[in-house]
Amino acid sequence: MNSCFYEVLPVIRFEKDVPMRKIQSVLGARISQAMLFDKQLKMLHSQNKYKPYVFCAPYPLEPDRIYRKERMYCFHLRTRDLAFASAMKAYLPKIKEVLKVVSIELRSFSQAHINELVSLTPIVATVNNRCWMPENGLGLLAERLHGNAAKKCKVMDASFAEPDELFFDRLELLNHKPIVVGYKATSLLGHKVRLGVKPNAWAQQLAFTALSGGLGEKNAIGFGYCIAK
Repeated sequence: MNSCFYEVLPVIRFEKDVPMRKIQSVLGARISQAMLFDKQLKMLHSQNKYKPYVFCAPYPLEPDRIYRKERMYCFHLRTRDLAFASAMKAYLPKIKEVLKVVSIELRSFSQAHINELVSLTPIVATVNNRCWMPENGLGLLAERLHGNAAKKCKVMDASFAEPDELFFDRLELLNHKPIVVGYKATSLLGHKVRLGVKPNAWAQQLAFTALSGGLGEKNAIGFGYCIAK
């Protein structure tokens, strides 16, 4: 399995003001548009399957949580797929709607030991087609996050065998109330978390998968972007 990931770092300028609660939907739509310039990515976009990338919210964040027209911001798009990263570097600058890419670069990062994963954008886990909420219990959230990471591992490495135990030994909820994120005509409820990752090789593999492709669900619209400590 690939032991590194790639980050595309666009510097962007918005053509209109965009509220923070809508930014993941806006960026997700622009990334989807960029995929249409590539024949294989266009096919991937139309399929209901795991999309191998995640992205963070642009920074710096304004005090009033509104991204301002004509101001410059940067965001990170992360993936294990070099071909996908290269395509985004080539095609994101072609997008002119809502935002303009002023400059863009591509970097690579090797796998390193992970003690903790901390989500910078909210994570989403679904329970009976609804977003997980604290009343569903941290145990269920832990199972969902572990199972999702294992499923992604199997997509990238068919020989991966899901372990019986969780890849983390600590799960901490960082927000006091759900984080509302607008998506299309609805809203999703997410949460920020901190995971204490086990040192085992298989646990490190699962943690690296979550770091490089997103923790939890709906990573292709920016949920579950993490940093490692």
